[in-house]
Amino acid sequence: MDKIFALIELILSAGILLLIRLEKKRPSTRWRILYAVPFVLAAAVAGFIPWDKYYIGVYAGALLFTFCLFTENDRIRIPIVCCGGLLIGGTLLFIMLSPLYGADDYLADFEKGFREMKDYYVLAEEKEIDWDVLYAKYRPQFEEATKQRDEVRNIKLWMQFANEFYDGHVGYSFGDSAAFENALYRIFGNDYGLALMKMSDGSYVAVNVEGCGEAYAVTEGIDDFDKFRDTLADDIENKRYIIKNAGIKNGTIITSWDGLSIEELVSKADVMMANMPDAENEAFFRTMYAAGYGGEEVVIGFIDEDGSEKTVKAPRLGAYICRLMSTMKKIDEGVFISNLDWQKLDDKTALLRIYSMAYDLKSYSGSDYREMTDTLREQILAYKVEGVNDIIIDLRRNSGGSPFMVMGVAQLFAPLGEHTDCYNAVINKKRAAYERGEDGKYIKGEAITYMGEDLWADGRIVLLVNAETVSAGDEMTYLMSSFPNVTIMGYTKTNSSCQAVSQIELNKGSLSYSAVPSLTEDAEPLIDTYADHKGRVPIDVVIPINEEVIAAVFDRGEDYQLDYVKEWLQP
Repeated sequence: MDKIFALIELILSAGILLLIRLEKKRPSTRWRILYAVPFVLAAAVAGFIPWDKYYIGVYAGALLFTFCLFTENDRIRIPIVCCGGLLIGGTLLFIMLSPLYGADDYLADFEKGFREMKDYYVLAEEKEIDWDVLYAKYRPQFEEATKQRDEVRNIKLWMQFANEFYDGHVGYSFGDSAAFENALYRIFGNDYGLALMKMSDGSYVAVNVEGCGEAYAVTEGIDDFDKFRDTLADDIENKRYIIKNAGIKNGTIITSWDGLSIEELVSKADVMMANMPDAENEAFFRTMYAAGYGGEEVVIGFIDEDGSEKTVKAPRLGAYICRLMSTMKKIDEGVFISNLDWQKLDDKTALLRIYSMAYDLKSYSGSDYREMTDTLREQILAYKVEGVNDIIIDLRRNSGGSPFMVMGVAQLFAPLGEHTDCYNAVINKKRAAYERGEDGKYIKGEAITYMGEDLWADGRIVLLVNAETVSAGDEMTYLMSSFPNVTIMGYTKTNSSCQAVSQIELNKGSLSYSAVPSLTEDAEPLIDTYADHKGRVPIDVVIPINEEVIAAVFDRGEDYQLDYVKEWLQP
């Protein structure tokens, strides 16, 4: 609300005092209507500008003036007008001088986001969400963030709140990108020249080590991380190779971190950028987040090449967010070609890359993907004529999109006949809520079906996935996992999130959440995890994380997962 409004009301209060004197000199009932002008103005402003609690003194003062309409006694009117003027003047002084006024009300955003999610989030029962516990946990923290005007804490709290749902579709987006980047730097800590990964044998190793192989280089940046240049430590060139020179390289076993065991360190990683609904996926990635913990330097314990345990004081190099995102990208990135593009790997193997379930703008807004399906059909049949026997569909880091595109691809490989993708849920339009039956399950509505063509009946298909294969990527994996010639492979399962999404617009950002149920034949929500946090999209072959993976990915910059699949397909 504009401060000019309060100033005008203050001027009007002075004018009313003059009006009382003028009415004595020139008595007329017509003057009396002017006592209502401040209140009429306040009511008009309140009708166009959202309510602001800091202006309650202005509204109260304007309301006091209206009492002068009902009396001609100056002993009553003058004190009333003086009290109203003091209320307005005090309010104006407060909003001009107080640091509280104009501060972002993070608590108000939380109240709105929480209220709407409680009303419309469709997986609350399946995930056993205790709304009272969440409210009691987060409300005081958002209130404190508001009092402290702590933007970074506000963003971290939203990320932690989203993590509570174990739902890849629950997430917070902050409106100010520069402020969000600053928050990421502060939330995820300092870069000490390495990230951490947990091996399949349970040990923790250093990866993406500064100065080793194809590791992220703190002085070079990656993608858009140049914005963090000002976080680099002083004398960076003399600090960046300290841990490498001490004997830490990609694959070195790390035993302790500033006096903590690595298990204790990982437990301190209390927030993740993206939700990992499956508990195993979450554990896989949470280890990577841990290596940002510490101050200007940390003491790292490790196993040297000779088998002895040593320590090194690792100085802060910069913002860990850069190395963290680089590490996740190296592990999860798929083949770098265009969406829905093909790559022939050898005489018997072709690869189809799908980054997202989007073909073009025209089809994305509807359900007609015939143009895409016709194009893919021609390409598949052409490979068949060439003698290709194996198809790898690379769904790594698939960001999701249209379920109709999923069916447009899946129908080409599905066995002949009609198949059900999912069922809609029945909605009660009066209550604006989806109906549940006596058993507590959603009531099934219309089935969404497609016809299988079985174009690759005599060949093999491998879907290459990871925890960042989400939403419609989850759905394609789930559908095709039941096809007899399909094998699902990856370091991890898919994300395990599939319901349709809505968004709550907040003052400082937006909150996304699962809002429309997609159901199975048994009226269960399709794919999403329940309270046990176990992914329900199958994986047939889990590629083990071992020394070969670390050396290939971080020393040589190779696509180990793809090479593993190609070798697995060999006769």
